[in-house]
Amino acid sequence: MTRERTLAAAAWALPWLVCLAVYWPGLLAWFQQDDFAWLGLTMEIHSQQDFWRALFEPRAQGTIRPWSERAYFMGMYTLFGLDALPFRALVFATQLLNLFLLARFVQRLTGSLLTAGCAGLFWTVNPSLGGPMSWSSSYNQVMCTAFLLGALVLFQRYLETGRGGYYWAQMAVFVLGFGALEINIVYPAVAALVALVSKPRKAWATLPMFGISGVYFLLHSAMAAKPTTGPYARHYDASMLSTLWHYVYQSFGFNNLAELNLPPWLTQAASAMPYVLGAALLGFTFLMVWRRQWIALLPAGWFLCLIGPVLPLKDHLTDYYLVMPSIGLGLWMALAFHWGWRRGIWMRALVMAMAVTYVGAAATSGRTVARYNYDRSERARQLVMGVARARELHPGKTILLQGVGTELFWAAVNDQPFRLNGSNDVHLTPGSEEHIEAHPELGDVTAFVFPSGATLRALQGNKAVVYTLDQGRLRNITRSYRAVAATQLKDELARRIDAGHPAYAGQLGAGWEPITERYRWMGKRADAFLGGPRKDGEKLYLAGFCAAILLAKGPLHLTVRVDGVAFAPSKIEKPDGAFELIYPLPAGLAGKEKIHVEMELDRTYVPPEDGRELGLVFGSLAIR
Repeated sequence: MTRERTLAAAAWALPWLVCLAVYWPGLLAWFQQDDFAWLGLTMEIHSQQDFWRALFEPRAQGTIRPWSERAYFMGMYTLFGLDALPFRALVFATQLLNLFLLARFVQRLTGSLLTAGCAGLFWTVNPSLGGPMSWSSSYNQVMCTAFLLGALVLFQRYLETGRGGYYWAQMAVFVLGFGALEINIVYPAVAALVALVSKPRKAWATLPMFGISGVYFLLHSAMAAKPTTGPYARHYDASMLSTLWHYVYQSFGFNNLAELNLPPWLTQAASAMPYVLGAALLGFTFLMVWRRQWIALLPAGWFLCLIGPVLPLKDHLTDYYLVMPSIGLGLWMALAFHWGWRRGIWMRALVMAMAVTYVGAAATSGRTVARYNYDRSERARQLVMGVARARELHPGKTILLQGVGTELFWAAVNDQPFRLNGSNDVHLTPGSEEHIEAHPELGDVTAFVFPSGATLRALQGNKAVVYTLDQGRLRNITRSYRAVAATQLKDELARRIDAGHPAYAGQLGAGWEPITERYRWMGKRADAFLGGPRKDGEKLYLAGFCAAILLAKGPLHLTVRVDGVAFAPSKIEKPDGAFELIYPLPAGLAGKEKIHVEMELDRTYVPPEDGRELGLVFGSLAIR
């Protein structure tokens, strides 16, 4: 093998090997958190219409990602169920493809195998990849990178050859990239930068791409409403500069070292390294620009283009937003390393020292993230599969979980993973909410807590079992918990009613149909009784589903009264869609043992086959 072929093999293979070595725990990770919500999409499909809705309907924060989230989870779950290894293997295969495409792109851009290999190495150790390489819900970052780099490689071939086939193939890959992640919208800006530093006279070829991105922006804005409150609210103000600085500093990967219990002097040195590396890169860039080597501006432009769309999200600072921008950092460092390597032994020693420092720190941080996600997902697996076994042992009984803390709740309870194993009737023991940190933007902890009165009755009637996670295994503690519950729990009305659960039937008055699956239909009017609010300012939440047939004559109106106090009628107009109605409770109800909730619709639907009056389908009524 010639020296050139050896160098080429190293340039291509080294980033692959480092990627596998650093993120190996991610290949073995199970599911956690958002993964369970996406896996549950398959359970919502009962017709062809449901399939298309599941694939393209805007979901969380108005996202529409049919390839990287919907098709990925639905397809893989259909083929492999809860075997996580194929999910993870596909992520790793896609990332290896990304490293291949990046090497081709940089080699054609610079003509240097050394620069191509270094760019892949510096990027693959960036700790921003730790999340996507160990958590399936972040696959959108990896997949979108593949579309971005694939389109750029084809665009490079067009710039070199002028062949239209490459141009239109690039356009097709670019358009498909919108199905992976919204950040794909900035591809035309990146392509224009590439054209300007390599073939300036052909930069005009990117103009149609900007048009496509503009059309996508308008369509997406019309279909998916943007949140105006909460962590995903956008702030177009001076805070974008501080958000940019945050991401620039984070991109070097030294910040996570503070969590490794290192000596204080080493932690302080690590916190200073981004400034040292940043100053060196800026100095290199100024020198290259002074010499009119405009390629040195591409990395910074790349970073700014790809981080720009998330800068308004000042309340949602997330490391995985750096996955694609950090390619620019990797290229920047690779160009500087190649330049320094050719400048004599002292400069070679300096750039080598800086490269080793960065790679060592970044790889350590990335490995830490991957290991954390592996450990977290393993605890989720132990709980979910343990509950599945408990369901086999106790068919028909309510399963109560004791001792679930903050991390385990958000990793393995909030997104309802138990339904994937057919275990729907799973709850937390009363008082569990006191040991779980609240994150209202993610979900409501109290919705999972079984009320004390229902718990006492279920235990007395031998209709419930209690388990706790102990050293990786679920342990049955029903007998000991029953003795404690008899003395510590109060038989009081629940402040949250799950209308489809038999345990709450005693709190439902007139006007309700029998349970259908996990829900109940109300008639034209229905009554319910809840435990009163604990303090002034709490609200009443009604959640359910409205069948399209009810809206055939226009919007539906629901009038709600609480202890005789009526609220203005609420309008419901989304056909075959979920609803959540919120009502501020009247003052003076705090501390009451029981309040009366009355609901009345302006019309109902009467099926000709049975003559029942059917109104809304209810999931829950809650005070919080």
